[in-house]
Amino acid sequence: MQLRKLLSASALFLTLVLAAQHSQAQELVINGNFELTTNGADKVVRPGSGGTELTGWTSNSGIDVVFSDITASTPGNLSLWNYANGGSQSASNSPSGGNFYAQDGDPAYSGYLTQTLKSLSAGTYRVSFDWAAAQQTNFGGVTQQSWTVKLGNGATQTTKTVTNPSRGFTGWMHETMTFTLGAGDAVLGFLANGTENGTPPFALLDNVSVTAVPEPSSAVLLALGLGLLATVGRKQRSKPQ
Repeated sequence: MQLRKLLSASALFLTLVLAAQHSQAQELVINGNFELTTNGADKVVRPGSGGTELTGWTSNSGIDVVFSDITASTPGNLSLWNYANGGSQSASNSPSGGNFYAQDGDPAYSGYLTQTLKSLSAGTYRVSFDWAAAQQTNFGGVTQQSWTVKLGNGATQTTKTVTNPSRGFTGWMHETMTFTLGAGDAVLGFLANGTENGTPPFALLDNVSVTAVPEPSSAVLLALGLGLLATVGRKQRSKPQ
């Protein structure tokens, strides 16, 4: 009977530890795949007639678009070079498909796309996303692109800078960054960086995710729980029949 109680208590302990880790891994970003819009996709991101807004996000960019497909264009004929319109590289949609966000990285037009994450606990957070570099049709020339990312009041981080050939497309890349924050609200922001001088260098973004990184103490508790269960199992097997 005592062994049975110990086994039940161990199982409960392990369940609580796993539940704590699951809660820490909860997704904190709203609409990280940009599927939720106020007026559909294939439009510039701005309020009012002719534009659309991204649920949960605020755009401060001069030129940015939410596309439904790499071959799509806005009512004003803003589109990206791709395999169907004479682009030099085979362009593709993001790994998850569906909508993706595009921002002109020319310093004259770029501005942060932001979302405020509410009431975060102090700790370390993991930011992950998929991104690519493309160019606007009807323009040519070699460009360079990257994303700068911020979370809270800490230092920003920047992806590697990629060189995109004229009419080119880099393919999609996955990026993961970590930020350490104090307790409270934290602004998540993405800023496209690109070559100037009239060759629109669009940086693409999709599948944005922010989750808390489990504290080392949680991992220790999990190890202790597993060890306790293993000990109980060994005692059960060694008990005379």
